[in-house]
Amino acid sequence: MSLNPTNTNRCKAIMPTSDRPINPQQSIIVNKINDESTSELEYITNNNENQIRLHIESDTVRDTASDSNNSIERRHLVESNKSNTKTDDINHHNDDQSQVEEIEDEHTMSNMKAVIANGPKDYKLIYDKPMPKIQDGQVLVKVLASGICSSDLKMYEGNEFYWGVDGRARRGVIPGHEFVGSVVDIDPSIARDQSISVGDIVVAEQFIACRDQCWFCKNGMDHKCDKLIIYGQDVDGSMAEYMIYQKGSLVHKVPEDLSPTYAVLAEPVAFSIRAIDRAHLKTTDLIVISGCGTIGLGLVAAIETFYPDISMIVLDYFQFKLDLAKIISKKCTTFNLSDKTVSSIADIVRKMSGEQNGADVFFECAGTSESIKAGFEFLRKCGTFIHIGICKETYIDASWNVISAGKELTIIGCNLGRNAWPRAFEILKKCDLSSMITHRLPLEEYSNALGLISSGIKVVLDPTLPASKLLNESQSLLPIVNNNEKHLKIKDSVAFVTGSSRGIGRAIAIALAREGAKVIIHGTTHDSPSYLNEGTTMTTLAKHISTITNNTEITPVWGDLSTKEGVQSVLNHIKYPIDILICCAGGNIGSSGVNTASGGKPSHDTCLTISDSDTKSILNRNFWTTHLVCQSIVPQMIQNHRGHVIIIGSTSALLGREKGALYTVSKAAVHQYMRCLATQVQSSGIRVNCIAPGPTLTERYKRNIGTDQGVTGRPEHVANAVIQLLNMDFVHGQTIRVDGGEQTFTS
Repeated sequence: MSLNPTNTNRCKAIMPTSDRPINPQQSIIVNKINDESTSELEYITNNNENQIRLHIESDTVRDTASDSNNSIERRHLVESNKSNTKTDDINHHNDDQSQVEEIEDEHTMSNMKAVIANGPKDYKLIYDKPMPKIQDGQVLVKVLASGICSSDLKMYEGNEFYWGVDGRARRGVIPGHEFVGSVVDIDPSIARDQSISVGDIVVAEQFIACRDQCWFCKNGMDHKCDKLIIYGQDVDGSMAEYMIYQKGSLVHKVPEDLSPTYAVLAEPVAFSIRAIDRAHLKTTDLIVISGCGTIGLGLVAAIETFYPDISMIVLDYFQFKLDLAKIISKKCTTFNLSDKTVSSIADIVRKMSGEQNGADVFFECAGTSESIKAGFEFLRKCGTFIHIGICKETYIDASWNVISAGKELTIIGCNLGRNAWPRAFEILKKCDLSSMITHRLPLEEYSNALGLISSGIKVVLDPTLPASKLLNESQSLLPIVNNNEKHLKIKDSVAFVTGSSRGIGRAIAIALAREGAKVIIHGTTHDSPSYLNEGTTMTTLAKHISTITNNTEITPVWGDLSTKEGVQSVLNHIKYPIDILICCAGGNIGSSGVNTASGGKPSHDTCLTISDSDTKSILNRNFWTTHLVCQSIVPQMIQNHRGHVIIIGSTSALLGREKGALYTVSKAAVHQYMRCLATQVQSSGIRVNCIAPGPTLTERYKRNIGTDQGVTGRPEHVANAVIQLLNMDFVHGQTIRVDGGEQTFTS
């Protein structure tokens, strides 16, 4: 079959025979009349030239395979700034002729790479899947992006909806239902100038219906067709190098000003639009959105675009997701469920709503029993509950009487993004949602991609990325940073150094400032530096560092980092995304035996004698602060696919000792925490390491010990190690000792 069809036979326009009016949002339908006596084509058009529907003729769709082989040439990411992120990340087809030649070369391949779903938790990447061949009414595309959502994870884990008695997942299928591809081959009967052609970037909706053969299709509910077919479940999906857009698929051209990877968000955003269609919103409504995944954030964007006057309340357990909701809509109110109870938030909502005493509409996007129960509590009488997606639990234990006798609620389900794709593209153009794509990985990392769902928002597999791509260089489409550099540059990066009012932390802050970083220094209180010189504050220390380094980008912050509220309070004063995090805050009991943080006064700091209060204080100051700071900042780094975390540990963590036992234990916990965190973020482009200083002559050491006692380590030695480690882009999950060989040569 020719890759550039030259069939010039014209089809004549035939008016549709259905009495039902044509929906103004209805896509173009190209329907080959199933009549041997004629070759006429029925052609129904509307004002949207970016869509076609490949009409299905039979009751079944031929089971055509997807495709895969060895790595295809990489499409380079080009990110210059926020304004062009959505359009320039993958080189588009600048030369039509060379693109056709490229497609012809690829189309001669006989095998391809593909992920095969053999059953629950039984997925496998193979390299010899036969390349699919197009048949009547089909389109062959090269997959440029395959989005992964929570439903993919549920299918992998064996949810009954997919693998149960009535489940539709087929063993041996290629999963993936969110996709964008470049047309490689196409049935000539549908390759018209006004539709699609080789080289076009296109998406297809995830379902295929019988089109007017069943009652549901005849009555405008084709997404609930009796013979419904879903990509990635019934027929092969997009976790492959190539896939077939089946006959009967609703296909959309991707607007030229949207990149293929960014366009993968069209499917979940269309789903979100469908949800607000079902809710019949009014501009005076107060709504609650539970869950800030792709669907929830898509709802925030859709409501911000189409109903800007509506009051929104957004709930989630992850602060970085709530922060993104605030970026999309500055007017929305967010609550972190980790910090507040559902009941306390519900009380706030009732006060916000006035006399109606509750929200008008509750969008349940989390798919959990807790979220469903919360919805019943948040809603006013005669409110509307919209359930979106698939619950992990098959049966939900809830107080169902509230639906009828209690509040007389309207319960509405929502599935798929029917009649919403043109508006989804509109939202993607108007709102910059690229930060929702938190990970972009090659096909070989599909298992990592599935595991990242809970810690990210939208994970995208890009089969065009080579398998040899380093894990810590996985590309992102986020608008805040430029990822063209091979590794993070210190100059102009934003560095946050906890515990930098004195000692090692202060030396690190000065070293970073000399390298040209924007440095945020931190102390527990504004007067923390007065430990060194009476009257010195964080503000005067910042001015001092600025003077000696000739760097005006020094910002002081202060606050307790041992609580979530304290960490958030400090971060609220930081206006830039953090690229470099140095966790240096910590401490021990002084030589006097007094832990000033807890007021404890043990006779000996040993395992068997240290007080409970001092134990908690030391663990708080060294481990807990590190954990809370990383938990608050690293998710933002993952969003940006950029960052380096260095945790300051201690060589004491590597040896047992009698005195200073809990300090040793707390630093050992920090070392192991670094390894665990490094393992979790290894596919996110984030590096995490630890520096373990030996005895170091800080002001505190001199004050407590009274002499250097032969100690040769200086804070500047540790600071220099930090600078060197930041410049090493192939070191991850390691502990670097800075002790002058003390432990190496100790007999």
